[in-house]
Amino acid sequence: MDPPDQQSSHSSAATSSLQPPASDSRSDHTATPSITTSLSTPPSNDYKLKYQQPNVALELDQWFSMVDRYGFFDQGLYTDDDEKKKQKEVERSAKWATMSKPLMDNGFHDFEFTHKFIRRVYKGIPDIWRRDAWYYMCSNRWKDATHDLELQAQYDTFKNTNTPSERQIDLDIPRTMHNHIMFRQRYGSGQCNLFDVLRALANYDEQVGYCQGMASVVAILLMFYENDKAFMLLVHMFRRDDLHNLFISGFPALIRAFYIQEQLLIRYAAKLARHLDHLGISTDMFATRWYITLFTGNVVNYSTLLRIWDLYFLHGFDVFYAASVALLLEIKGQLLVSDMEQAITLLGGTMAVNEDHYIYSVKKIFERSQRYLPQLKSQPIPL
Repeated sequence: MDPPDQQSSHSSAATSSLQPPASDSRSDHTATPSITTSLSTPPSNDYKLKYQQPNVALELDQWFSMVDRYGFFDQGLYTDDDEKKKQKEVERSAKWATMSKPLMDNGFHDFEFTHKFIRRVYKGIPDIWRRDAWYYMCSNRWKDATHDLELQAQYDTFKNTNTPSERQIDLDIPRTMHNHIMFRQRYGSGQCNLFDVLRALANYDEQVGYCQGMASVVAILLMFYENDKAFMLLVHMFRRDDLHNLFISGFPALIRAFYIQEQLLIRYAAKLARHLDHLGISTDMFATRWYITLFTGNVVNYSTLLRIWDLYFLHGFDVFYAASVALLLEIKGQLLVSDMEQAITLLGGTMAVNEDHYIYSVKKIFERSQRYLPQLKSQPIPL
């Protein structure tokens, strides 16, 4: 079985300058834990025309020589370790090809949901197979994809429908994944695609509209999917994992996530939990961007983020509780010798971890926590 075709989104992206950004931050607006939602007045027609007529940078070929394998500028020099990872990626891609079924009418490959499939997801889905595997898992192995043609038609309507959230979306877009070749140029193809999908989502869930954090989530999806399929997958994510309550005003799912994380940390790292409490550091002071961006807010390196998302699409939102606790355990030694300022700086940065060790830790915490999560999800949160 041949692997699926690579998506054309990278080649259509453009940037506004040959100079990479001064900071290596990929999503500047997610660097702080503040969250804003928008019910502002829609912008003028002149502003909308810019999204309908995207700029195309002439220097695109030169930019490709300045980015890493994922399309990010200035992510460090190529190393021998990268060559080993590349070879392993090729080997795993071949194994996934033998595990896949022929292309379906929807343009995706099908799989058998076996122990082998799950084991290989934990090892890391090859980039070329993530598009198919993520959609397969999030749509409940295609069982929930029976109305995708209706969603596709809705996307065509919603992306062209005005929404009160448009102005805030436009303000956030230039700060989203600015260090990536797809989203570097103002009103370039990548930013126009991002605007269309975010506006469609705001019209799909009018109660939520738009919330900070959504932009970087959509940006990641656009690296793997066409606009309409990115929207359709977002809808599956909203339905399967009740993301409506993560982003709605009041953020009930976010508050519940803080509580669950705190209880799991007490259970698995009581000393660290006491230390953070002693420093006066509450979970909302650092974990807001973790959950509200589904870890896309520059929390971990991009390759680690993709490994976390592999597990998220496999198991659902509960994975993020385990991912958060596992991340705290990874930096436990540093946190225990830190004062409040040092700890906040550490927790607010991008944390580099040993991916295989970290994913193993996420797996163990996720499996062990299943016995406690039903109660933690249902019991009242103490005031």
